[in-house]
Amino acid sequence: MIIKRIMAAEPTYYEILGVTPNASEKDIKEAYYKRARDLHPDKARNEDEKKKNEALFADVSKAYNVLKDKTRREEYNHSIGASSASTSAPKGKSGAAAQHKKPVPSKKTEPARSTERTGERSQIAKKSFTKGMQILKSGDVERAVKYFEAAIQNDDSEAVYFYRLAHAMLQSKKSFTKSVDYCKRAVEMDPYNMEYKLLLGEIYERAGGLSKAKELYEEILKWDATHEKALSRLKMLSDKSGTKENKSFFAGLFKKLGGKK
Repeated sequence: MIIKRIMAAEPTYYEILGVTPNASEKDIKEAYYKRARDLHPDKARNEDEKKKNEALFADVSKAYNVLKDKTRREEYNHSIGASSASTSAPKGKSGAAAQHKKPVPSKKTEPARSTERTGERSQIAKKSFTKGMQILKSGDVERAVKYFEAAIQNDDSEAVYFYRLAHAMLQSKKSFTKSVDYCKRAVEMDPYNMEYKLLLGEIYERAGGLSKAKELYEEILKWDATHEKALSRLKMLSDKSGTKENKSFFAGLFKKLGGKK
């Protein structure tokens, strides 16, 4: 693996995750989960360390989202002047034979053009997302959904796109299942964003998954014990649970007394 570095350049995504440039997908995934555990707020000794860990995890999450995707990883390798031995030499070839093997031009592996196309699609996605937000403010939720979907079709690397689409679909009452899927994707991409977890909890709550919603609200409170919305939602869930228990209790008591339901 050859990487062009200029003096004190910023750390590469590989260095952020603590893996070598020729790491396998499994290695990258395991390194990400390890870093996520190490940077969990529960392990922070004070508020300053917690904020520092949040900033570090933002970099870890960004690195993982690129390296876990084969196409984006190849584009990233090109951008930092990297070439992996695992991809540059054909299987079964090694040593001088592999080194002198001339690469066969392929439309699928044109890094410069690919990067350019990615940049163009990213700009289209941003415009679609911005337009969707404007339309959402006007109250046309269903139309906003289409723009958010267009944003994701052009760039699926932004957690906020998935979050806004999930929220809009919840408002339009189109599909709880899709809302859950989109919101879960946002949470996976940005696990430190409590608003994403809060929305996922609300979606579960509306869909009847009260236990899952409760788990999410409690998880938010582990990160921020003063999170007002999470506290409020959790209290509402407790009240609902209490109401059901009371109804069940009184229904049973009434039956024992020989009353009619």
